[in-house]
Amino acid sequence: MTTSYPSVLPLLICVVVAAVAAFGLFGYGFPAIGRGAVAGGGAALAGALAAVAYIWGLVSLFLDESGTAQACQDANPALYGQVSGYRVSYLPPALDCRLSSGGSYPAAVPDFLTPVMTVCAVIAVTLALIAVAERRHTTASEHPEKRTM
Repeated sequence: MTTSYPSVLPLLICVVVAAVAAFGLFGYGFPAIGRGAVAGGGAALAGALAAVAYIWGLVSLFLDESGTAQACQDANPALYGQVSGYRVSYLPPALDCRLSSGGSYPAAVPDFLTPVMTVCAVIAVTLALIAVAERRHTTASEHPEKRTM
């Protein structure tokens, strides 16, 4: 049986980096909205929510690190007898139980986390682009001498 267990060190590093990012983005987002920078603050908060969902997925992997076989058994007891190995992904967080027939099924990480991370990331990027466009428009209208023709 081939195994690919999640490693503790990469999980820990990713959790720490994502937690620092989430904390920083929350810290920037709320005051920015209070100052009237709704798009920039919203982008930061959406990014922070994506980071929190990522942390949740990594913690799910970490909690099942010592019991990967148990996670596969809990996820689908009927197919567990056909499991031939495991595949771990850190981005997005996932634990797939590989079947001897060639297929696989997910375990440990809740199914909704990847769509939540994706939607939050798309919203964050969209709002960040809107914030940049607003800032450029505001700067150009406040300083007409800086416009290039």
